[in-house]
Amino acid sequence: MEIFVEEMVAKKKTAAFFARTLGLVAACFVAVMFLMTVVTALVPAFAPFVFLVSAAAVYGTYILITAGNVEFEYSLVNNEIDVDKIMSRRKRKRLTTANLRELEAFGTKANPDYERYLKDPSAKKIFACEDKNADNVFFLVYNENTLKKMLIFSPGEKITAVVARFNPKTPII
Repeated sequence: MEIFVEEMVAKKKTAAFFARTLGLVAACFVAVMFLMTVVTALVPAFAPFVFLVSAAAVYGTYILITAGNVEFEYSLVNNEIDVDKIMSRRKRKRLTTANLRELEAFGTKANPDYERYLKDPSAKKIFACEDKNADNVFFLVYNENTLKKMLIFSPGEKITAVVARFNPKTPII
């Protein structure tokens, strides 16, 4: 029997994201106004170039702002879970792949192992959750290519049920 579960989770936008967005828009506005008024007044021959540079600045600001739109896709196929990071629905990056049969630990944030592994400097942390301070955060600890990794993610009930089924020895808590 083949198991396939797929889920998308959008990363929540924080106050820092909105402050960064406001700062980028303000900086772009100031730069474009400076180019349009001061540079064009001092050297009128640069007017066509000023327009191109201003358009590039606005487009660059748009790209930087939309880069904050991050989603995570969890794809569970049989005994492997793949986690991808999708930025602005334009770019996809594989974060990790974990074999569910070889997990070292699995559980919720309330599990005492969560803090122990979080403080472990030898484990590489991968945050693929909507909000790392939320209560519905789960973690997986596994080895990938001789490197210990800790995946912190926000799966739904279907994914947690399948992971728990592959790992009955690991308490979820």
